[in-house]
Amino acid sequence: MTLKALNPFAPFWYTPREEEGSEHPTRFKIQGLNGEQMGYIAPEFILDPQTKAISALTGKGIEVALNFGLVDWENFSNDNGPVMFARSNFGLMPHRLRGELAFQVIIASYVAQDAKKT
Repeated sequence: MTLKALNPFAPFWYTPREEEGSEHPTRFKIQGLNGEQMGYIAPEFILDPQTKAISALTGKGIEVALNFGLVDWENFSNDNGPVMFARSNFGLMPHRLRGELAFQVIIASYVAQDAKKT
């Protein structure tokens, strides 16, 4: 038997909340960020003053999270038909969706305590 390293940053498909239960949901393939990428986004965190937890991201933070963490989509279209996956089309996503996806990228960037080696 060969031991394999954990890969917590492997891309996975995410269905936005408003698409759950849809027959053909729009899905987004996202991945967590590595340490270098987190260094670019960390200054864009807006922290809750009492809990010190991330409560929001700046517009730049959302952009950085999506640029590093969004790797594909499917069933994404507008009145003109299917929208091809390309960074130049990221701006076609509604702001609320951009924020939801960015937070999912951030969540995927943290390794669970039980997955860490001591």
